Amino acid sequence: MKHSKISISNLRKNLNDIIEELRSSPIAVYSSKKPVAYILSAKCYEALLERLDDVHLTELAKSRLQGKRVQVDLSTL
Repeated sequence: MKHSKISISNLRKNLNDIIEELRSSPIAVYSSKKPVAYILSAKCYEALLERLDDVHLTELAKSRLQGKRVQVDLSTL
């Protein structure tokens, strides 16, 4: 995913502009030429959480497929 870069000092000065820019891509916040944070729009953050949840559920389902299986006769339930 492409992202923009900004220094901490510019972040403080231009917060409103930065929030507007988040509509198109995440922003990396740099300090001393190193990334110290990433800022995401709420929509992007929620999509990321949804994706992580999907990955977790997929891993859980795969692990359960490896477990012990019990045959059940539905007519006895």
